[in-house]
Amino acid sequence: MDILFFSLLTNLLYYCSGRLFITENSTSCYNQFYIYFLGFIVISFTALFFNFFTKLNPLINSLIYLGIFILFIIKSKLKLKKIDLLFLILSTIVTSSLIIFSNVNRPDAGLYHLPYVSILNESKIIFGISNIHFRFGHTSILQYASAINNNYLFRENGISIPLASIVSFFYIYFLQDLFKVIRKKDKINVSYIFSLFIIIYISYKITRYSSFGNDAVPHLTFFYLISYILKNKFESINLNKVFLISVFIFINKTTLGLVFIIPGIIFFIKKKLLSKDVVRLFFSFPSVFLLFWLIKNLIISGCLIFPAKITCVESFSWTNNEQIINVYNESQAWSKGWPDRKNKNINMSSFNKNFNWIYAWSNKHLKYILKIIVPYIIILTILTFYIRSFLYVGYKKCNELDKRIYLSIITSFIGVLSFFLIFPIYRYGYSFLITLIALIFILFVKNIKFSKKVGLFSLIFFVSILFFSLKQIQKLYNNNQNNRWPNIYTLNEDGIINNYKSSKIDNKFEYFQPVSGDGLCMYSKAPCTNYSLDKSIKYEDFFGYSFLVIK
Repeated sequence: MDILFFSLLTNLLYYCSGRLFITENSTSCYNQFYIYFLGFIVISFTALFFNFFTKLNPLINSLIYLGIFILFIIKSKLKLKKIDLLFLILSTIVTSSLIIFSNVNRPDAGLYHLPYVSILNESKIIFGISNIHFRFGHTSILQYASAINNNYLFRENGISIPLASIVSFFYIYFLQDLFKVIRKKDKINVSYIFSLFIIIYISYKITRYSSFGNDAVPHLTFFYLISYILKNKFESINLNKVFLISVFIFINKTTLGLVFIIPGIIFFIKKKLLSKDVVRLFFSFPSVFLLFWLIKNLIISGCLIFPAKITCVESFSWTNNEQIINVYNESQAWSKGWPDRKNKNINMSSFNKNFNWIYAWSNKHLKYILKIIVPYIIILTILTFYIRSFLYVGYKKCNELDKRIYLSIITSFIGVLSFFLIFPIYRYGYSFLITLIALIFILFVKNIKFSKKVGLFSLIFFVSILFFSLKQIQKLYNNNQNNRWPNIYTLNEDGIINNYKSSKIDNKFEYFQPVSGDGLCMYSKAPCTNYSLDKSIKYEDFFGYSFLVIK
């Protein structure tokens, strides 16, 4: 019951936070989704902002949540509509279902997701913290959302909820699209066909909490962004909203950074070229959020985007230039199949160039990708044939819709190309690939006038819910010996928590290393690393801030 109750309260806080910044009446589930989505973003930004000045301990987090709730009561007088309660109840059920008896993401949760959350809970921002563990430069805004959910009521269990919460919001959003067609509230159109195609993929591949990591949320957000573009004509699209969604995608997954093509093109299409419009966008909340995130990146790693060397400031004393080059080469090489290379004498830098990696990558990563997308393509082929054969009642032409479809296709295609050439591991760019596939099939039905038959939508709706339910039941059956909450302390099957040794840099800055068990830091004393530190790292203190510099 505690999982259900804490999930309810967490989702309610997201609603309260979102409602503080949305004043229009909520008349649909789409508005409800955006309220919760915006609330998640606002709370994440709040965590990021406060960590510049203080640690996100249970006291600070409790006060922040209490302040949000009080402001909500003052503004709304605690009035919730039926649709507010419905979305809250549904999202709570999905959230708690995802969490119960689940595992954390292996091994990334133990390597750097959870250790970074523990740093946020125990320390304000640390200059050069990536010198302790290079993966701290790869963290996402999800770690901040998790850290701020550790309060006096939820305690440490609270850090497991935000990831499940926001994924549940996306589930409901896309299922609601299908449900609206089933109830014949809206006519079938291209945006609903896209949601039909996407919910099939979600039900097929994005149903296990332990597989989400830092990947699922940005990819789901990209699906949502394309859905929003397809739903609204250019003159109706809120550029600020598109920009915010794009920023949120980027600060969760920098490999999806090409998403900014969409707000950029919309900006020019809407002819917002006046200086006052540029200034307004520059000082908007999404811009401020992005600015704080980039500043945070500079502080912890010396790079705006770690480990892209072109974005690094080499003159900063905490910028580890050698580490940055090595991490970039290693990350790229491993994503291209480095362990499976044919020439064992080649170095990583050479392996990454001139398509020397194609053989190794195709033997493993390409097979994995094809294993996923071939069945998906077959399903979409069958569905497209059915739509053209049984839902077709006429022909229409819509040049404006075509522009939005082609904008989405161009962005997805460039994203796939970039993903393939730089970091071609599936989880880094699958939303580009899946969106491109879905939109290519949509090209075959985009000019169709659809009949009012809803059998296909009803079938996919109930099958998707069935698939999700079966996955959760299977998890309950297989993991019923596990803790009800995800184990954030160890990945050992016997549940034994690791032992850690304490060390100090310059006899002042204390850090920890695991010395037993699975060898991972998990959620433990912070900062923690499973690597031996470079002896050139030195500690400095400046106005109460810790600096881990390279000497």
